Amino acid sequence: MPKLNRLSSCFLIIASILIAAPQTGAATLDETLSAALGNSLSLQSSRQEWLAAREEIGTAISTSEWRSDGTFTGSHTKKDAANARKSGFLDSQSVNATVSLSKNIYDGGQTDQTTQLRQLQLDVVEAKLRASEQQVLLTAIQTYLSVVKARQQVELNKTNVSRLKEHVAAATVRLEAGASTQTAVAQAESRLSRARTTLVASLTTLSNAEDAFLSLTGIEAGPVDADIDEGVLPMTLLEADDSARRNHPSVTLARLGVDVARQQFNTLFASVRPTVAFSLKATEAMAEGRQNDKTELSAQLQLSTPLMPTLSIRAKSRGLSASLEAAKLARDEAVRKASLDVRNAFRNLETARAQRESMAV
Repeated sequence: MPKLNRLSSCFLIIASILIAAPQTGAATLDETLSAALGNSLSLQSSRQEWLAAREEIGTAISTSEWRSDGTFTGSHTKKDAANARKSGFLDSQSVNATVSLSKNIYDGGQTDQTTQLRQLQLDVVEAKLRASEQQVLLTAIQTYLSVVKARQQVELNKTNVSRLKEHVAAATVRLEAGASTQTAVAQAESRLSRARTTLVASLTTLSNAEDAFLSLTGIEAGPVDADIDEGVLPMTLLEADDSARRNHPSVTLARLGVDVARQQFNTLFASVRPTVAFSLKATEAMAEGRQNDKTELSAQLQLSTPLMPTLSIRAKSRGLSASLEAAKLARDEAVRKASLDVRNAFRNLETARAQRESMAV
């Protein structure tokens, strides 16, 4: 099971766990997480995107791989001639077959630079996949706890309704004995009515929570166990902040975005460097008369280089420069937001722990 690096969300979840009373049950959180991972369509989509990005690496060699071409042409002509014996035309046929092989001996480094770019793009997709997995896990934990909380609220409200029914009965007995007033009975009945309304609302909340559990995991929400191990968490605010800056999925994606933008420059530069191409060509020609038949073999070594950058190359360079600056700003913003979120979450966690300790006294 992937490790949860999204500390801010993790702290919020642990805080919810700490204020929930334990409930003995059969279903465990690990089983819920496993079912959610296997049932998530968004996660399956992210995995397919990762497979597609991995295959893109194979396209990086397009500028340095062998290329083969073959052509076959045939012609039939009629020529008006005085010496033609029939119809006043001379017939002639010709056939030409050509096979060529070519390859860039040196492609200006395009293969290497493009391969590095494709690998970075794969890293981006993989980071998105990990973030998607973590989001599914976090959602599963929140849904699991929602079922636990909703069931406890239903039991609490049922107990409250039963208790208030006894209060109404006791108030009625006192009224009949002359020891109370009709106002006291009306107040008890009003509290009972509010408790019943609260019970109905909690039953609706429970149905929604169980429906969300079924939709997320594909299994019915049977008895659940709220006794969850909170795991190993940073002990101080500074440790939590440092971990978020290094490991938060949004920060990881933003940093990879900077690397991709920078590598796109290298790929562009490689595309305008000189190239050296080697080619082989074989041609077989057959026509009327042996003197027209021929076989040709040729080899060619060609050096080509752009003499000046085009307007499109300059525009693309300026666009990549702007994209790089935008990626750097997005990275800094992601770090700032992750740091703020984890600080708030860490304080919420400490508050939840203090509330649990106060309730235990």
